[in-house]
Amino acid sequence: MKIAHLMTVAGFAAFAFASSSGAQAPNSYDITLCQQAVKSQIELEHDKAKIEFGDKDIQNVSSGPAHAQVSGKGHFTKKDGTKKKFTYACTVDTAAGRVVNASFDKKD
Repeated sequence: MKIAHLMTVAGFAAFAFASSSGAQAPNSYDITLCQQAVKSQIELEHDKAKIEFGDKDIQNVSSGPAHAQVSGKGHFTKKDGTKKKFTYACTVDTAAGRVVNASFDKKD
């Protein structure tokens, strides 16, 4: 079973970090912003979940002069010990240094 979650983070203070160089190429900062947004979504649904992101499956591509698409895989352990795999994706406004939207899909 696949469950999709989508969150728009327009102006959400936790993810509205200023970018010092304006529009920029996708980088680890974009990945960090995306993973923080996804982590927050998972924690809202699964309190005290232990979340791990897989480093080797991350895709980070520019989608215009001021946006980057970040996607990857990970897993989390619920407080009852159950492990769940997930995929995630975000659009990052690289000029503003913030996540525009973020989503994750749980895999059973």
